[in-house]
Amino acid sequence: MFQSPRVVKQMLVLGLLSVAMLLAACTAPPSGPLPTATVAPPDALPAPGATQPPATVAATPAAPTGGATALPTADAQAPTPPAQGEPDRLVIPAIDLDTAIVDVGWEVVERGAQRTTEWQTADNAAGRHINSARPGEMGNVVLSGHHNTKGEVFRRISDQELALGDMVYLYDDQGRRFDYQVTEITEPLLEVGASEAQRLANAGYIQPTSDARVTLVTCWPYWTNTHRIIVVAELVQ
Repeated sequence: MFQSPRVVKQMLVLGLLSVAMLLAACTAPPSGPLPTATVAPPDALPAPGATQPPATVAATPAAPTGGATALPTADAQAPTPPAQGEPDRLVIPAIDLDTAIVDVGWEVVERGAQRTTEWQTADNAAGRHINSARPGEMGNVVLSGHHNTKGEVFRRISDQELALGDMVYLYDDQGRRFDYQVTEITEPLLEVGASEAQRLANAGYIQPTSDARVTLVTCWPYWTNTHRIIVVAELVQ
């Protein structure tokens, strides 16, 4: 049947639109930054002791600080609150600890036929698990540190010198301080040679939480790393 030029033109336009929609549906979304690891994070506590292999640690670049914002007028939109700062410094006066905080991730480790993931540990600093909270926000800020090597930043935590009620101060990269108070100190928890159930129970301390807290993890005793000492402090600010 003969179609008028106008009808033919409309059919061509509809056909081209359909093709464009199909192509759009098949196009992958823009790629974002690659994650630190392509496998799930470890389901066990870190091992920040002398037998832990040296960790390659890269600090996360500081988030840019926004410029000054004028006070809003009645007709102006409220300014966007500043982004939460990245952890930068840990201070615990009761044990004379003042150390930098750097982000740490995890690595894939193969032992025979077994392939698993293990947390890295920062050298000469406290290492913040990259998937944990930031200072001052709801959630669990997880920090681990060596007790008998590479700066021994958590040695006095391992020596159980902290007490309930001691203060823990976290500073972010914008200079803000967040005050936490120690509410729990574990006895040495067996990790090396522990049952799977025990290791999973231990790892519960480094999982996300619904409150605002910081969890400090290190090894015990000083001459090895068979156990873990864990300190929990809750936000009081």
